[in-house]
Amino acid sequence: MVQKQVRQGMVARMCRIIIAVVSLLNAVAVGAEWQMTEFMISLWDSAEDEASAQAIIDANFNTAMCDIGNLDLCRRYGLKAIVMGATPEMAADRVEDSAVWGYYVKDEPTADEFPAVGQQVAVLHRADPSHPAYVNLMAWMDLDQYLQIVAPKVLSYDYYQWWWGTQNHFSRLAAHRRAALGANIPLICWLEANADPRWEWGEPGCTYLPDNAVKLRQSVYTAIAYGVKGIQWFNELLMFSDHQLTQAGEDVAALNAELRRVGPNLIRLESVDVFHTLPLPTDTKELPTDHWVQTTTPDLVLGTFKAELHNDFMIVANRLIDHRRWAVLQFRRSVSEVTKFDKQEGRWVSLPLSRWGRQSTVEFILAPGDGELLKIR
Repeated sequence: MVQKQVRQGMVARMCRIIIAVVSLLNAVAVGAEWQMTEFMISLWDSAEDEASAQAIIDANFNTAMCDIGNLDLCRRYGLKAIVMGATPEMAADRVEDSAVWGYYVKDEPTADEFPAVGQQVAVLHRADPSHPAYVNLMAWMDLDQYLQIVAPKVLSYDYYQWWWGTQNHFSRLAAHRRAALGANIPLICWLEANADPRWEWGEPGCTYLPDNAVKLRQSVYTAIAYGVKGIQWFNELLMFSDHQLTQAGEDVAALNAELRRVGPNLIRLESVDVFHTLPLPTDTKELPTDHWVQTTTPDLVLGTFKAELHNDFMIVANRLIDHRRWAVLQFRRSVSEVTKFDKQEGRWVSLPLSRWGRQSTVEFILAPGDGELLKIR
């Protein structure tokens, strides 16, 4: 009897191991089937009728939340849909549906909700391996625990620096960038559409700060320097009034237009590192003195990237919202050309190079909060 119980226990343990291995292999296979191919420009709003869909498109978004019953509406307007209310059976029928971005699961789950959320994510991924289940995370959650338990295909988080404090903006970007790179998944983040911290939900009487546009610009281009593959705006009440843009909405729409032009370049870049120039914000690192690019210009964020063979890319952003910076970059290696992506014209333009032997220098102006994408050949 004892030997029989031992054998049964061994068989049960072996079955559990086999199930775990199979589940792991399935997770790896499923994770390999989806890739993010378009820079996301999204918002906390649902395309629920013709007027709302048209307003979202006119504000230069390419992705919106959408009830499963309104998926054809998103399709007609060329919007990718974060589908809300989809069952696994519904997801299985939409494996090849190009209107689907992914499937909404949960916003800001607590740690004790991770196991249940992870189960929902796994079920949706098995039903439709070609689209990700979507979960958004609060900025201070345990990322290792979240990634291990939930196993998402994309890391989305919110931190609103103009509402909650600028001192943690870069530390949250750095932590989520490391986590996303470690899990080999894309990173997207939420930003506030109105920088006035008194109006998170667009209450009546919501005011507009005169420096709103530059604050939003700084949030966008510093986040891009950290390698985010999507910007999401919170919330629709701050951006629209009766489907018409508010002043804050106009700021968002203008930035979205730039992101639509530069996005096809950003989506294919692989983040290599991120540096800051003095004075250093919390949880940032200074540009090493032996790095191949050097600058003494203060208040910069420099994100370095790889993509095409023999090319390096950089996002150079101005942290300041009240002063422009004359960025001077020196390259300590042979450089044949430096081009800057013109965010208004949507094309690459050459920058003048000053040369001293193998070293060369480029200079350009960064408006308050602005950033530029550079290609170095």
